[in-house]
Amino acid sequence: MDIQIDAALKRARGYWFIDGFTEMAAGGLFVVLAGILLFSGTMPQASFPGWFLSVTSEIVIAKLIGILVAILILWWLKDHFTYPRTGFVRGKRVTATQVFVIIRSFILFLLLPILALLAASLLIASAPTVLASMPAWFPVGLGLIWGGVYWLAGEWMGLRRFRLLAVMMVLTGIAIGVWQFAMGLPTFPSNIQSGIFRPIVLETIHRTLIRLGFLILISGVVLMISGLVTFLRYRKENPTPNAEES
Repeated sequence: MDIQIDAALKRARGYWFIDGFTEMAAGGLFVVLAGILLFSGTMPQASFPGWFLSVTSEIVIAKLIGILVAILILWWLKDHFTYPRTGFVRGKRVTATQVFVIIRSFILFLLLPILALLAASLLIASAPTVLASMPAWFPVGLGLIWGGVYWLAGEWMGLRRFRLLAVMMVLTGIAIGVWQFAMGLPTFPSNIQSGIFRPIVLETIHRTLIRLGFLILISGVVLMISGLVTFLRYRKENPTPNAEES
């Protein structure tokens, strides 16, 4: 009995992902964010502070607009495609407070692992070592954290494909880190106390952001493919709306 109840709870938790639309929307937003990072990385940089502030503001704006647009699109798709085929109906519309919570959670999902990695690395090694190797270890650590989050989410919602997504996130992070290590890492002097805007420090930060862009891009594509496969399977299993809804 307990097993059946647990399975029912997991199915209810994972219902929002039953048709793949949510994964495709999240993946699309990841691709947009990655595009901003990668495109900005190829543009001439007048100064690091100006470039960094510009990229940061563009990402924040893209997140806010992208999440709001994604929610509106998902509402429409759920109302016109998913709910008629499953017999479910959407309850009360999401309030402004709930939308804010969703946006906050998504931003924290992207930012908290980054801050945690930086803090942990500075406790483990010296600042020159951390900065010199950041383009290699940063995508590996972030891939491991995101992979862990997806694995736990899959266990919580009973979605086996999230385990595959977790493995893909980890492998992507490791691959990018190995690629960067093979390309070579910058050599830092023992004394970097003269300021963060030294050329070698700026180069390392810039390369790290570009590698982060690749990680987000590949993660977004993987999410979109997972969502598309889920959607095709869902449409095959539910080809037409329920008779009572037609």
